[in-house]
Amino acid sequence: MKKVFFAITVIAAIGTTAVAQEKTHVVENKTTVKKTSTVPQKVHNTFSRHKHYNGVKVKHKKVVEKTETK
Repeated sequence: MKKVFFAITVIAAIGTTAVAQEKTHVVENKTTVKKTSTVPQKVHNTFSRHKHYNGVKVKHKKVVEKTETK
């Protein structure tokens, strides 16, 4: 009985998350990349086993369409 109840609960949870994901509408997705690495950082990455600096800063911007309810 517990397994049946658990299975029904999991199926209901998956169904509600699928419905919730359908209601969002992404209008625009932007990704900007800026180079931030300096010469000493590039030298460190060349000769070190522990690479700390990847040299880029990535920003993601998502524009979502808003709907009004009256």
